[in-house]
Amino acid sequence: MRRKQIYQTEDVQAFAASMSALSRRKYLRALHTLGAFGYLRMPEAEKVEGQDNLFEIRIITDGNERFFYCYDAGTTVYVVHAFEKRTRKTPPREIAKAVAIRNELLGGAI
Repeated sequence: MRRKQIYQTEDVQAFAASMSALSRRKYLRALHTLGAFGYLRMPEAEKVEGQDNLFEIRIITDGNERFFYCYDAGTTVYVVHAFEKRTRKTPPREIAKAVAIRNELLGGAI
């Protein structure tokens, strides 16, 4: 299996830099696993319900951070959006923002 390359948007990089050291370590470990194996499993990640090619990395420590990612047709994983989850359900506006960024990056080729 070929290693996946990880691309993070500038907003995602800034969000990750603002997290606690523990959360950042968990996030970087998840990215390493995603790059090495090409996927993550529960409870570390899950598919976003009702969306094609949109998944969520779950970082649960002192905060409750979420990172949305998608795949291109080749060997790249795009981490497109991040936010701190404060409610039980993921806010629809956060999913909509991730979908818009995904569509812009992939040019509609989902």
